[in-house]
Formats: sequence, C-alpha cells, structure tokens
Amino acid sequence: MAWRNCGQSCALGSRVLVERPLYDRAVEMFRERAKTVRVGMPLDEASRMGPQANEAQLKKTLSYVEIGKNDGAELVTGGRRIQTPELAGGYFIEPTVFAGVDNGSTIAREEIFGPVLSVIPADGEEQAIAIANDTIYGLNASVFTNDPERAYAVGRRLRAGTVGHNAFKTDFSIAFGGFKQSGIGREGGIEGMYPYLEAKTMILDQRVPKAT
Repeated sequence: MAWRNCGQSCALGSRVLVERPLYDRAVEMFRERAKTVRVGMPLDEASRMGPQANEAQLKKTLSYVEIGKNDGAELVTGGRRIQTPELAGGYFIEPTVFAGVDNGSTIAREEIFGPVLSVIPADGEEQAIAIANDTIYGLNASVFTNDPERAYAVGRRLRAGTVGHNAFKTDFSIAFGGFKQSGIGREGGIEGMYPYLEAKTMILDQRVPKAT
C-alpha cells in the first residue's frame, strides 16, 4: 500500500483502479484504513508509518497534495503535515487519499514518493487494464479478485515486472525488475545472473559422443 515506509519505495502501489459499481465503497474503505494508520517515531514498535526522509521530500509531497486539489481531485483524507506535540518539528505527514483522480493528472502520472494514494475509477476490466498500462513506469502491480484464473489472465496483460494477487508483493529470491522507465534487466533468481555471464557457441561437424 502507498503508506508503507511512508510511501518511500519504488514498488508501492500509488494508483488503485476500481470499477465504478464498487468505487464509492472502495474510496470509503481506503479513507477508513488511512485513519487507522498510526504515524510515529520509527523506533516505536507501535508505529506503522514514520516520517519522510528529509525536509525537501516533505515539501515535495505536500506540494503534490496541493497540485492534486488544484487539478480537481477530491482530497478524501490526510494531506497535512502532522504537528502534534510528540511529532512537532519532524517530517511527518498524514496518510493521504485522493478520489476522482484522472489518470492524466500530475498525481497519477508522477512518482510522489510519499504516502499519497490515488483512487481512479474504471468502466470495466478492459479500461482498467488500459489505464494501468498508461504510465511511464512498470515495476510492480497487483490484481485484486477472488478468481485466480482471472488474476492470471489480467496479470499477463499488465506491463509490470512483478504482478501480485490480492496484495502488493515482491520476492527478491526470484527475478525482480521493471518495464519502461522502471529499469533495465533483472536482479535476483536465475535472470539476475545473466548480466554476469557470457554466452559461448560451438558449432561442430558431428555430434560428440557422451563420455562413459
């Protein structure tokens, strides 16, 4: 989810596409979920989200919140710097949810690297796939459905290096990497060994018998 590590991970899901019949319900669920996230000091085991890395990143995230509002998206919850007595002076920001986001808007197109979630409506599966692929990035994606066959079929059509089922997942013991501007090549697994290997081709006149 977009709030893990305060949104400071390249593999988190910052866009959520929801079909219109379920859209309002999903937005409300994300609003309620955001309000339960406990923001606090990183060394406090009760904390579920810490601060932004530095003041520059905090200002960047807050500027994107303002851009989202100016672009016409609905700020459902969050979007403010936290200035409670315990966290005053720190680079803490509330988990943020935007609804009614257009995929052509800035907060949907650019990587914020903050705890900002954009919920985008889609008119059916085909449009959802088209919107999901309409991005310059392609590192991580997820398909949420109780039908594993449908998850597999949709996942194969998503231009992302990793596709999770019913969660945002990564597994660095197997190939990890992205498409488009999310990088070249893979790390982890057999595929991660390829850049360190050289292929050698030998063309013989006849088949060499196996050694006994």
